[in-house]
Amino acid sequence: MTEAILRAAEPPIDQQRLAELRKNVALAYNLFFAEQEQALLRPLRQSGDAVLMAIARNCVERDLEGRQKGLEHYQRWTLSRILEDPAGYRADVRQVLAWIEARTLYAEQTAYPALARLISSLKRPTA
Repeated sequence: MTEAILRAAEPPIDQQRLAELRKNVALAYNLFFAEQEQALLRPLRQSGDAVLMAIARNCVERDLEGRQKGLEHYQRWTLSRILEDPAGYRADVRQVLAWIEARTLYAEQTAYPALARLISSLKRPTA
């Protein structure tokens, strides 16, 4: 979706299309955070394992940082400002995308494998 926003921010800009894409991204993030809470964070927190609980806290801290960055981005880049400086907007979107990629990498390298180990340990038969 972010790539679609970058393309939509190329002049001539269709304001309605860009507004729709921005709204869809915001809705997708809200859904992501809700599903992540259910599928990832809650099991890590409830594990009782200090390391897994710390991973969950780290995810939440990163997500709060991302939400703040997203809020600042939307406040800074109104549709009228985007029309005035589409190149600046695209540059800022790329910065947001880089942050998202780093957050995703953390999840893929740390949080998801931790959850997989937790699930695997719960499925093992006890001796």
